[in-house]
Amino acid sequence: MTTTTWLIVLLVLSVVANVALTAQLTARRRRPQPLPPATVVTESPHTLRELESTRQELEQARRAADHAAGLIQGRDLELGRVRGLLEQTRAQAADAAAAAEETLALGKEREELLARLRELEEELRRRSRERDDAQTQALARIHELERRLADADARVDGPLGPEPVSPAIPRQLPVGRDTTTDSSVDGADLGPVVVRAASARGDRARHDGEHRRDAVLLRFAEEIPSPTLLSVVAAGAPRGRWSQSGADRACRSLATQVGRYGEGLGRELYGPEGDDGALGALLRTALQGVAHSMRLVTRGEGPDGEADDAAIEVSLTALLTRLGDGREREHLAFGVGDGALLRLRDGEWSVVFTPGESALDRALRLPAHAARVGWARLATLPGDVLAVCSPPMAELLLREDAGPWFAARWAGRQPYLTSFLSEVNVPVRSTGGDRSVVCLWDFGDARDARSAVH
Repeated sequence: MTTTTWLIVLLVLSVVANVALTAQLTARRRRPQPLPPATVVTESPHTLRELESTRQELEQARRAADHAAGLIQGRDLELGRVRGLLEQTRAQAADAAAAAEETLALGKEREELLARLRELEEELRRRSRERDDAQTQALARIHELERRLADADARVDGPLGPEPVSPAIPRQLPVGRDTTTDSSVDGADLGPVVVRAASARGDRARHDGEHRRDAVLLRFAEEIPSPTLLSVVAAGAPRGRWSQSGADRACRSLATQVGRYGEGLGRELYGPEGDDGALGALLRTALQGVAHSMRLVTRGEGPDGEADDAAIEVSLTALLTRLGDGREREHLAFGVGDGALLRLRDGEWSVVFTPGESALDRALRLPAHAARVGWARLATLPGDVLAVCSPPMAELLLREDAGPWFAARWAGRQPYLTSFLSEVNVPVRSTGGDRSVVCLWDFGDARDARSAVH
């Protein structure tokens, strides 16, 4: 039996005893008392004993009454305590019910959390598998690139290694009034930036005895406040009588125009308040100056003594590169026509800029369409290689059979000038146009450039 039950039993017994005692006292009080004698009698010993006995009974009755009153008061106190215990029991029962409901809710929440935890564990396992697969693929790709690099090193490793792949050698010298050298090469190691430029006469021109019609140029744009490199590739029209002179004039004149507007270009390129609208206007003005200089080559040879634009027309692609160490290098690519700017990253070539977005725009040429210049800002990361290409060279780098060959030789390396020219001039079947390219290696930090192998 519980404590509450025992308390209730004791309370009932106490109440019963109090009621019995109260009834006994009431009966005694109601018992008729003998009337005192009307006359004075002599107190006898027997009478005195009865009086004494009566006094004792009265005293006992008073004590019993006092005891009964105390018992009644104790009963009231006990009843109050029992009521308190009952209220406490009810409160505990209510708390227990609330705790049970809360426990049930916590149980449901726990189940939901466990289910979510299982889902997260499954997602983590899935992502771990994907990460492992990606790492495996990356390692396989790295091993493949290392194998290609080793193969390239075995074939073209400079003067101390095996003989490089023999370049295509012309069988005759070009003829014509606008003739120039069969090939040209240039380059420089500029700390974190390494640049190589080459232009070689195409197979078709060699076969037909025609001259090279492309031109390349590297120039330090000292007029721009921040150190900047200018790289230019100009591709002359295949049948233009003065296309080589036009390409060479376009490259040299562009360097002059960049110097002329160098302060404004630097402000719009690198200044905190550089404006793209103002930058585009400067580029259009510079190329219009280039167009004017090109027309001087054929002044008086066109109808009515005007310049013959068809004889000198070229497509032009240029790149302004900010020098100095940096984890992200800024570039500005611009031009007119069908040239292209390619990027080599992770062993893959991709086109990052073309002056003309549509086929109609790619058919535009200087000097007639100088105002239709296209341009774009871009950035490279350490390890990237940029290639400013004439159309035949861009097509060659993007071919599935030839692109990896060039990527294996140019990824992360600083080729010698002669090696670079030999690789550009490699005897591989192509469309036959002149191959002209400026390659720029971004090492991010000059120390990385010095540690790169040739």
